[in-house]
Amino acid sequence: MVLLAVMPGILLFLVVWKFDTVEKESPALLARLFAFGALSILAAILLRTLGVHAFTPVFKGNRNLWFVLVDSFILTALIEEGAKYLILKLVTWKNKEFNYTFDAIVYAVTVSVGFVCAENIVYLIKYRSAVEPVKLLLPVFAQIIISIFMGYYYGLAKYDEGLGDDKGKKMHLAESFLVPFLLHGMFEFCLGADVIFFYFVFALYVLAITCIGVFGFIRLSKNDKMIKADDPSASEEW
Repeated sequence: MVLLAVMPGILLFLVVWKFDTVEKESPALLARLFAFGALSILAAILLRTLGVHAFTPVFKGNRNLWFVLVDSFILTALIEEGAKYLILKLVTWKNKEFNYTFDAIVYAVTVSVGFVCAENIVYLIKYRSAVEPVKLLLPVFAQIIISIFMGYYYGLAKYDEGLGDDKGKKMHLAESFLVPFLLHGMFEFCLGADVIFFYFVFALYVLAITCIGVFGFIRLSKNDKMIKADDPSASEEW
């Protein structure tokens, strides 16, 4: 079961890594991103626990659609995507290795793989007597697809910075957080609502974001562009 928890994420990472054809990223940088992604699960669990305790009295213990909405977007998507985005920005933005647009997707996927592997291990520990394989595999696939969106806009933001386009950089940085946040929140809401209608929406939604995400992934891989280094403070370590 432990292999089922970690292997899908690692295999998907290897697929993404293979598409980075221009210049491979150093193992040391990828290891840091993976490790920080895995450790961020602790902060996510703590913040979610505090959030649930804060919001439960508001909804009087009722798990209605409004609670599911808050739970999905605020207590799950905002916290998890916020943690991943923060790690991505702190570790890679000024790193000299970040010199091609596709690098951003590799970085974002690596952070996400670290997070989801740790999340699945926590799930195994918590529900060891009733583990459902689909609940191990589905989050891995979803988080990898969502991280592609984060990396796509993040790479465009870095490219804009190299061009001196401050407005474009700020817009794409905002998109690199907001788009994954909204996608993740919608994913969680459709599953958590426990309403047949939303299961149909969920199936169409997953198909749509998968097609769009894979298209953007392949497009950026084929059109990988060098980023102009205009930041003299760039460093190799964080």
